[in-house]
Amino acid sequence: MMKRTLSRSHSSKLSGFTLVELLVVIGIIAILASVILFAGTSALRAAKQAKAQTTASAIQAAALGYYTEYSVYPVPAGTPAGQDYSIADLTGNQGAWGVLIEALSGNTSPYNGLAKTGLAVPNARAITFLSLKASDVDNGDAPLNPVPTGTEIYFNIAMDSDYDGMLGGTSTSTGLLPNFATATVGTTDPVKTGSSSAGVVVWANCNGKTTVHNPSFWVHTY
Repeated sequence: MMKRTLSRSHSSKLSGFTLVELLVVIGIIAILASVILFAGTSALRAAKQAKAQTTASAIQAAALGYYTEYSVYPVPAGTPAGQDYSIADLTGNQGAWGVLIEALSGNTSPYNGLAKTGLAVPNARAITFLSLKASDVDNGDAPLNPVPTGTEIYFNIAMDSDYDGMLGGTSTSTGLLPNFATATVGTTDPVKTGSSSAGVVVWANCNGKTTVHNPSFWVHTY
C-alpha cells in the first residue's frame, strides 16, 4: 500500500512537471510564430514596395525614351503651353493614365493586349517603350501601386512639358513635386516644395495606409 501511494505521488509530480514544460513550449511557439508572422509581413511589404519602385522607374524611363524618339514629352495633344503636365493619384485620373500607358506600350493595352487607335498621346511609330503585365494595371490601363489598400492605389507623374528644364517649385501652391527630404508631411501628400531637372518624375505612396504619409515609405524617381 505504501509503495502504491508513493508511486502515485511520484507520478503526479512527473505529470505536473510535464504540464509546465508543455506550457513553456507553447509559449515559445507562440512567440516564434509572432516573430515569423511579423518578418513575413515585413518581407511581403518590402517586396511590394520594390515592385512599385520598379514600375515607377520603368514609367519614367519609357517617357524619357519617348522624348528621345519624338523630341517631345508624351503629353496629350492640346495640353496648355507654358506649364508642366502632371497626372495625380486620383480616382478620376485613370483615363489620363490609361492613355499615357497605352501610348508608351506601343498603342496597345497592357490589360488585354488589344491595339489602341486615336490616342490623345500620339505614338506614330507604335514603338514599345514600356512593357507592363496585365496585373500591373487596372482594366483601364492605369498603373496600379501594389502597396496601399485605400484610395491611393495609382502613381503620380510630372513631365516638363513647358521645356524650361525644371519640374516643381518652391511654393506649396504652385509646386508639383513632393519634397521627400523633409520630415514635414501634409495630410494627403508630402509638402510640395520639391524640384527636379529630370524631365520626367514618378512617385507613389507606399505607406500602406492613406492616413499615413511618412516620406520614407514613398517610392520616387527624383
